[in-house]
Amino acid sequence: PMLGFGTWMLNDGKNCTEAVAQAVQAGYRHFGGAIAYQNQVCVRNGLREGMKRTGLRRSDLWVTSKIWSTRHGDQVPIGMETNLEQLGLDYPDLTLMPFPIGTVHNFSEYDYVSTWKEMEKLVAPGNAAVKGKPRFIGIFKFKVTQLEDHRVAANHFDRFIKLKLTPYLQQNSFVALHKQHNITLTAYAPLADTNPAYRREGGMTGGRYSRPDRPPPILQNPVIVAIGKARDCTPAQVTLAWNMKRGIPVHPRAARVDHIKENFEAYKCALTEEDMQKIVALDIKFRMWNPCPEVLGSPCFVGQEGGSGD
Repeated sequence: PMLGFGTWMLNDGKNCTEAVAQAVQAGYRHFGGAIAYQNQVCVRNGLREGMKRTGLRRSDLWVTSKIWSTRHGDQVPIGMETNLEQLGLDYPDLTLMPFPIGTVHNFSEYDYVSTWKEMEKLVAPGNAAVKGKPRFIGIFKFKVTQLEDHRVAANHFDRFIKLKLTPYLQQNSFVALHKQHNITLTAYAPLADTNPAYRREGGMTGGRYSRPDRPPPILQNPVIVAIGKARDCTPAQVTLAWNMKRGIPVHPRAARVDHIKENFEAYKCALTEEDMQKIVALDIKFRMWNPCPEVLGSPCFVGQEGGSGD
């Protein structure tokens, strides 16, 4: 589904459960989670409550999980089992490897090929809904060269990759590369700096990721605001509709009911080609946060726009 619902930083407990349930009611059918978010149990409760309120079945939803860096290599089955247990699911629709870097052995190593081989073993035949097996597998936060290495090494290359794609970081050449290989992209954090984590000085933990060159919040950008007024859309809807018009599903995160509904209504925001060209001019190649050197000790995004070899 083109409109997904992100769950990062949704608070555990009733607020998280109700936000997810409200998202189901609002029309979202695509949900993304991860064990590192430490809220998969309340996401499970929210999905169940949402299905109860709407009469939907598990097969009506698309749920994405992740194999975290601590469960790379031969630890992949354990990571899969833990995700399913916390989410209360028999199977995930998509399981992603979010980092090419593993930390299983208490140090950082690029082990994405061996980890992918383990993930390949688990994929359900014919991408069917089979207990304990993902229907599809995918990756994100990979360098350009790692993507090519990965394509060569993979026997089972399911075409799902997640990227940071905002009007400030459009990555047009990288998007074109994926389309050339018939790879489906999804955009995480598509509203740029609206998540409180990105508004903190220095990203998640401060220090060397402080960005004095930070642009204005995307939802306050005059171009986005003006397009919204012309199309009777909110700035958030314009920003989401821009990616979707490029054929890229989006995963906005929201906790408030009004924001949940507002984001979902983005599919009604009809942008013109002139609007799209105005947004192209906003591309300043600004990446708000590069987590890999900070969290995992090795770089990601090398060769991408806004990337770094730090």
